[in-house]
Amino acid sequence: MPQSQKAIIHILTKIRMKSDLFGAEIDSMEEISEKYWVKNIIFYKGEQIEYIELVAKLEKFGIVFCNYSNKEELKEKALEYSKEYEIINVSSPMELLVNVMNEVKEVLGHPLSDDPDVFRDKYLQRQMIRDHNPELGIKYVQGAPEDLQIEELEEKVGYPFIIKPVDGVQSSGVGKINNREDFEEYISHYEVFHERLKSRGVDNKMLIVEEYIDGKMYSVDYYVDFEGNVLMSKPVKVKLGVDIGVDDYCNIARICTEKTQNEFKWKRLKTFINSTVKATGIRNTFVHHEIKINSKGEFKTIELNGRIGGWRLEVMKKAFDLNLYELTVNSETKPGILKQNNIAVNIYATESGILTEFNEKLLEKISKRETTYEVETDESAVGKEIGLTKDGFVKVWVIKLQDKDYAKVRKDFLYIMKNYKKLLDIELPVIDNSKRKPAFEAVKHS
Repeated sequence: MPQSQKAIIHILTKIRMKSDLFGAEIDSMEEISEKYWVKNIIFYKGEQIEYIELVAKLEKFGIVFCNYSNKEELKEKALEYSKEYEIINVSSPMELLVNVMNEVKEVLGHPLSDDPDVFRDKYLQRQMIRDHNPELGIKYVQGAPEDLQIEELEEKVGYPFIIKPVDGVQSSGVGKINNREDFEEYISHYEVFHERLKSRGVDNKMLIVEEYIDGKMYSVDYYVDFEGNVLMSKPVKVKLGVDIGVDDYCNIARICTEKTQNEFKWKRLKTFINSTVKATGIRNTFVHHEIKINSKGEFKTIELNGRIGGWRLEVMKKAFDLNLYELTVNSETKPGILKQNNIAVNIYATESGILTEFNEKLLEKISKRETTYEVETDESAVGKEIGLTKDGFVKVWVIKLQDKDYAKVRKDFLYIMKNYKKLLDIELPVIDNSKRKPAFEAVKHS
């Protein structure tokens, strides 16, 4: 079959296609189409999109759009396209669409991971890794909130431990438990958190309890081909909320700098990744792998996600001139040397309340810093309840820094970290003791 008749299927949502993330995805698709004559077919659910002029323009760059009404129609249309094109990959950046993506692969006759649920079930991940190689694994217990017994957790896992949903979404519900009081508080608030998780499409109530891994956190994105071979990007260092004194495990910053690249040997990381892929039987998928290096220098898996991580297409392109989509069409693709230091700071709430406004004066100062190239905020969040990710809330967007000079980027990053808790103006909930329930009053947080 001629090279011009190869295609990649991308499964997206309309919300994704209206976000700033979509711009980086479109740029990457255009480059692949031009370089390898690969067609990019974007599937999305619902009525046909309105912006016809954009669609017509993108078709000239090898990008076509196809809407579907339900999963069965999606699979039928994918099969129709497979008669015209050699479908070389099926991809989705959306965690909640990983299982749908696997169903499309299956109907196309593409190989799947040994257990396709490995990405949506954190307990299964732990089990497969430990059973294959105990040195890679950690202690863990699974159970419904009402079934978890603290005595058993103390015996089998020990303090401190991490508790989180088996079927998680963007670090939601992740809590560190130091004692029985912490555990009881987490369980007592679980129903409120779970309602927020349900609104995002996750209804599984199972929790996983696992030993706390100390040390620095990193993420790496890679593609595992049909035979299980791994094609890797470079690692990105991750700063969490707890790193800046916020009781939350949200991803505050992703750091791709010359310092990060020199913190450990590439060969050690590659050996660890290959061992994990072999343990879990992963094939034919992108993987976003979150890792910690503990105090003993050991690599430990935090999570495996069956997709490209958020913003990683843009990060790898800016930092290494690497198009992650290219890993699916050219097995010789490798990340080069670091070209630009790149840091992105995600904006999260540091407490619960109503978001009254973004601190525009502070954001204006940040936007004028030497290495800042983009400040994005989600204005639709203003006037709504906001809070920590462990309570089920999400970020309200991002600040991006970039420069060839590491010292300059670091200086601006430290300025943002120093002022991080001032980025949002939040009205705090005040307890009305006479009614014994929360009541929102106009108490401005400074």
